[in-house]
Amino acid sequence: MTPTLLPKMDFSEEVPDSYRSLVVVPSLLSSEAAIESLVDGLEVKYLANKDANLHFGLLTDFIDAKEETRPEDDLLLHLVKSKIEALNTKYGQEKNQVFFLFHRPRKWNSRDKIWMGYERKRGKLTDLNTLITEGTTDNFSLIIGDPDIYSTIKYVITLDTDTQLPRDAAWQLVGTMAHPLNKAKYSEKKKRVVEGYGILQPRVSVSLAGSDRSLYAKMHGSDAGIDPYTRAVSDLYQDLFGEGSFIGKGIYEVAVFEKGLNGRFRENRILSHDLLEGCLIRSGLVTDIQLYEEYPSRYIDDVSRRHRWIRGDWQIGNWIYPWHTGPDNRIRKNPLSLLSRWKIYDKHICFFDKL
Repeated sequence: MTPTLLPKMDFSEEVPDSYRSLVVVPSLLSSEAAIESLVDGLEVKYLANKDANLHFGLLTDFIDAKEETRPEDDLLLHLVKSKIEALNTKYGQEKNQVFFLFHRPRKWNSRDKIWMGYERKRGKLTDLNTLITEGTTDNFSLIIGDPDIYSTIKYVITLDTDTQLPRDAAWQLVGTMAHPLNKAKYSEKKKRVVEGYGILQPRVSVSLAGSDRSLYAKMHGSDAGIDPYTRAVSDLYQDLFGEGSFIGKGIYEVAVFEKGLNGRFRENRILSHDLLEGCLIRSGLVTDIQLYEEYPSRYIDDVSRRHRWIRGDWQIGNWIYPWHTGPDNRIRKNPLSLLSRWKIYDKHICFFDKL
């Protein structure tokens, strides 16, 4: 099989108004230093991807706590608020039309007996989608940004805290999603996207800086940096079946995402949600658009990350069966295709091999 590239619209001059997009970084407000790093990273992403219809925001929670509020909460929230407003002022946006902040308060989790951000990252994105599509602000305690802008967002590019968005990568992702041949077609009968793509997953590589942080990162981080020569990379699922796997960093269409996933999962049961989202909304792999992220610099950090991945993938193991339990605890027919179920099974086999 020859690697094939997904078709794209040429938005190199300007992203059209009808495809207005938001680059968002779900994260935690843990310290003043962390906030400085988050805001600096957001500014760098903007400078590499300037466009009138590309916007950039932080989607934040406080860290877990035994109480609803902590003494340092107000200080941290005021700091990130002032930083976002300062960025808008710096780049001549008095109405906060380029940089945004969406912050959620802690909620009581009766299962874990702790105050935390509801459903963590998945909950953040769900609340953001509801805000965009329905204008519901109840799930946020603070929003910085012009509602006339974020209410018209069509696509969301979600990135991890350590993910770098290279120059022009944002409009290329938007252009790929906007192409008519990639348009998602949702089936009410099958309860999932059956044609096109609701999510696009770019290629993710280790950054040069991330690979040089420690000897451990150098040994395990594989190839690092920019690869301008082998841009088309083969992927088994994408090349054979026209469908890739979502790993949490990419672009999705808000309306399709909300329609296909809202009210689909049970509370406190899904930690590793990316693969399921990609199966239900149909994920495409864009190998010629590349993002960069840091590799863990210490063994203990890498093990902790892999433990979280394995635990999350075991939580979705029951989705390989013909039936699953819905959020109302009723048994429902599994909407996933046979290919999607095989992806989940295949991932479990990979973890067994590693063990």
